[in-house]
Formats: sequence, C-alpha cells, structure tokens
Amino acid sequence: MRGLIFNGDQDVRVEDVPDAQIEKPTDAVVKVTMAAICGSDLHILNAGSAFGFEPGSRLGHEFIGTVEEVGAEVTNLRAGDRVLASCSILDGTCPMCMEHLHSSCNSWSLFGWAPRTWQHGGGTQGGQSEYVRVPLASTTLIQMPDEFAGLDRQKTMLPLVDVMSTGWHGLRKAGMKPGYNVVVIGDGAVGLSAIHGASAMDGASIIALGHHEDRLAVARELGATGVITAREPDEIRELVMEMTNGEGAHVVVDSISGKSSMVAAHATVRAGGSIACLGMDHFMQNVPEINWFDQFLRNITITGGLVPGPAYFGELLDAVKAGRVDPAPLLTTELSLEEAPDGYRKMQSREEGVIKVALIPA
Repeated sequence: MRGLIFNGDQDVRVEDVPDAQIEKPTDAVVKVTMAAICGSDLHILNAGSAFGFEPGSRLGHEFIGTVEEVGAEVTNLRAGDRVLASCSILDGTCPMCMEHLHSSCNSWSLFGWAPRTWQHGGGTQGGQSEYVRVPLASTTLIQMPDEFAGLDRQKTMLPLVDVMSTGWHGLRKAGMKPGYNVVVIGDGAVGLSAIHGASAMDGASIIALGHHEDRLAVARELGATGVITAREPDEIRELVMEMTNGEGAHVVVDSISGKSSMVAAHATVRAGGSIACLGMDHFMQNVPEINWFDQFLRNITITGGLVPGPAYFGELLDAVKAGRVDPAPLLTTELSLEEAPDGYRKMQSREEGVIKVALIPA
C-alpha cells in the first residue's frame, strides 16, 4: 500500500509501505478516506531528525475512514463503520483516561510520530496512508453519527479529530463562558478553530490576531468579530481595549506559544483572565517567557496543553448536529495522497489561500 514517509529533514515522500494488518486482537484496520496535514507535521519536515524520526518513519495523525477489519476483541465496531480516529492511541481505562486526560494515557502513542514513542508492536502507523492499523481500536476509534458519515461531510468531520478539538480544549481549559471576550493569537488552523469554538460558545468580542489577509477572512467567516494585524504589544493592547469597551480579554488562546505571542497574550488579557497555550514553538527552542509579575499581581491563569484525544468528540458532534460548529472552511486545499509532498510545501510556504491540506487516497 502507499503511505507518506519521512526520508530526512526537508524530505517527505509517498512510497510503498508494509500493508496494514491485524496484529493483536484489539486492533482494527481502517481504510483512510481523508487525512490532513497538520501544522505540527511541518516541525517534522523541518527538524524531524532532532525529534527522533528515522528514514522510513510513517507520518500523519489526522485521519478518518472506514473500518476494513477488526480483531477478535473489538466488539463495538464492525467492517463498514465510518469512524473518527483519535490522534493518540488510548486504552480508556487508566486513571488518566478516567479523568478525561487521554493525552497522558498509560498506553499513549501518537500516530505518525517518532518510532521511539510507539508502544503497540509492529511499525509506527501513520494516517497519511491508504490504510492504518489502529491499536486499541475500541477506544481509539469513534463511530460517526449516521447523518455525518457520508463522504460529502468529510470536510466537516476531519478537523474534529485534532485542530477543532485543540482549539476547543484551549477554550475549555481557560474557563470560557458565554459573554466572555476572547483574543486568539495566530491565524493557522488551530487559531481559527479557537475562533470558531468561541463563537459556538457565545463569546462577546472575538478578536483574531494574525498577519495573513486570506486567513483572517476565514476567521471572520468562522465567527471573529474583529481582526488585528498589528505587531507591537502596546498597539495590540490599545486595539483590544477599544474592541472590548476597555475591559480586555477574559480568555486568550495562544496558538503559537512563542516569545512574542506570549508578550501579546499578557498585553491583552484582563485581570483574572486566562491564557491557554496551544502552540508548539517551544519545541523549536522559541520558548515563551511568562510574565510572573503580571501573573501574580493580576491573578492571571496560565493553562493549555496537548489535546486529550477524544475528550471533546461528543461535545463537538453535538455542536455540529445543532448547527453551531462546521469547521469545513479550514480545509482549503484537497490533494491526492500522491501529492502529499506538494501539500507540505504549500503549507510550509504559507501559499496564499492554503490553510490546511486534505489528502484523499486513491
């Protein structure tokens, strides 16, 4: 079968990879009908060797598809079921899973990540492939509601497995409530998802900070009430105050989480507010500095973190059913699986009009 692999920094390729097969009775094999390229995949493209990736490592952690085969111990799924795949594998029974912190599951592994983190036997599986072997399938896969299981709704379903859940995670961790003012820093897919989530949660002023007009247009489509393109913290603060009647943001979602974005977060958050850090710039040594004096004197909460797998799937599916959430506009570009390397290039170069690439296997 065909799958995308890491071949070295700045080099990803679609090649023949071992067929996905049932190896344990808790496995399932999923035929991928749509996968996505994530902004975090670009970190692998740029510096995968530093993260422990070896040539031949399979890539991709965002995918949906159809169950092809199930192991003997998988009783809640059957061939033909349409499923969302959690980005991370989870057992659903450990103390962390019981607390809905699935990203700290004792059985945690991430699809398409460095082989040294894989603990489920066989080769590391990647979602940017024709088929995927899914360990612990009963808890790692979630069946789609019948009304959204058609191929015509794939662009609504696919973002739920990661970016929409991540944006939602930041808002929930920050204590988002109806009527709150929200600032979202960054106009990538996670930032835009947080904008959309804040709108679905009935935010008041919802302000997007970014520098790409095409993406900020999507931010408005997804619920932003205002956008800011300024870069200087004092100017950003002044504009946010104007847009929030002098109050500032109850919630700041920092989808970049680097040095300059954290300065902007402190500049815009109100006293008693929360900053949720969702980005990965710190993985690239751009470590943000928390202003501890500001945190202490104004009682600022710093929160965020890695999205806990499917903790929000039920809530998000309910929001989709109610017509409050539809993240389909995030998937701006559709390519075949064979064109995946070009998709990485488009996202890395921030090609105009390209926010997030969806890959469709043949």
